[in-house]
Amino acid sequence: MGRTVTKQELVDRIADGIGLTRVETQAVVDGFLALVMDAVSSGDRVELRRFGIWKPVKRKGRSVRTPDGKHEVDIPDRMVAVFAPADEFKDRMSKP
Repeated sequence: MGRTVTKQELVDRIADGIGLTRVETQAVVDGFLALVMDAVSSGDRVELRRFGIWKPVKRKGRSVRTPDGKHEVDIPDRMVAVFAPADEFKDRMSKP
């Protein structure tokens, strides 16, 4: 397993790669993330070709037992965000 790349490290790498300041790049990254969250949370699908898609999916409710096993708790239906990588992304992951 690899290490964790933080948002700040992404900002630094992007800023170095395209020549924007870190503040400008931070605004772009924050804006992008906000747009994806707003779109998916309102029911839209966000697709980035060759990278993947984020989409809302309805998870069916279920009943679960508490850790002590004495009580049953109902979890209602809910919407969750799902990321599905594109084929190119998957291919890249399978290369050594």
